[in-house]
Amino acid sequence: MAGTAKAPARKRAAKPAATGKTYTVPVLKDRPVEEVKAHLAERFAGWSDMTASEQDEFAQLAMEQQRQRQPVKTRVAKSEDGNTTIEIAGGPEALGLLKLQQAFGATTMEPVNARGAELLNYLKSVGRNDADRYNAALAFLGSMEPRDQAEALLLVQMYCTHDAAMRAISQLGNAEWIPHMQTFGNLAAKLMRVSQGQMETLAKMRRGGVQEVRHTHYYVDNRGGQAVFTDNVTTGGRNP
Repeated sequence: MAGTAKAPARKRAAKPAATGKTYTVPVLKDRPVEEVKAHLAERFAGWSDMTASEQDEFAQLAMEQQRQRQPVKTRVAKSEDGNTTIEIAGGPEALGLLKLQQAFGATTMEPVNARGAELLNYLKSVGRNDADRYNAALAFLGSMEPRDQAEALLLVQMYCTHDAAMRAISQLGNAEWIPHMQTFGNLAAKLMRVSQGQMETLAKMRRGGVQEVRHTHYYVDNRGGQAVFTDNVTTGGRNP
């Protein structure tokens, strides 16, 4: 009697325990690096445990992060009717709403609510509709700085496709039966191809496509009476 082939059993690695450790890095704004390092030496625990090169790198990275725009922070709450709602967590609510609009390439809240609901529905389908995961998605969207709603829509798709691909790869690593390995392997490969296509689409949208102008020249070689065609092709970006 034929049976289904089984892959060799794998020993599953234990998940690392969350430490919950938080670091507060006090960085002076728009100050020389030596002054920032002196400030950190006085106020950051563990500074003296670093080597000089590590202190230099730490100060530079902290200053670069401090200059970057901070992503919006939200919390996921349940309303009285059982629906999931998104609220601004910390800071002025008006500022948080503007950051949400920027993350979704919008100037009103209607597109924000629509794309946010799509994102939440996906995260809910994989059991991760929590604030940490939603904020991670918002940080990705904000870092990509969508120029309009079309780019924001594509970026939401990119995030969900990437997450689905990583989940398929994870299932592939945990699979014990060969048919399961083949199924998740094929699914992961298809999703990664889709993800690559989405990235290429975004790149084309941002560079405005490629314009091709073809110039064809015709002349006759009098020595042999032979017609000759030559092409000159000019490529460029979007028309001004």
